[in-house]
Amino acid sequence: MEEVGLEGKENNTIVCLRFGIAECIRGSYGEGFVDKLGTLYHSKSLVSKLLLWKKLYNLRMKDGDSVIEHLNAFNTVVSQLAYVDIKISDEDKCINLLCSLPDSWDSLIIAIGSNATALQFDEIASALLTEEMRWKNMESQNGDALSVRGRS
Repeated sequence: MEEVGLEGKENNTIVCLRFGIAECIRGSYGEGFVDKLGTLYHSKSLVSKLLLWKKLYNLRMKDGDSVIEHLNAFNTVVSQLAYVDIKISDEDKCINLLCSLPDSWDSLIIAIGSNATALQFDEIASALLTEEMRWKNMESQNGDALSVRGRS
């Protein structure tokens, strides 16, 4: 019999995992299997809750990062907190999101804070996306103007 090297064993392991995941998706293990995975990997322990809070508070967007990616990361953490039975009010979500923005967004934060009587998460997210689009349009217009000047 031929001996399988370490690389072959790793490939076999990957293939076995893929088949196992495929079987799970097809439902051959039943709903109990998915619930069991949830209890193993999404524990509602105090440590899990603390780590998720820490993850939310330490989430920071850097200058130049995509707003969509930042919103996705933010919403993922908020969803994970909801899974461990921590409900965050809409206003607290807004405050956490605005605090996670870089200093270059301060003018928008001030504008939002001075114009709003109550913070709505969807409105804040929309304002962030609109502002990012405005900045990108300004950059492209400045780039076009520079390229036109270079041709003359």
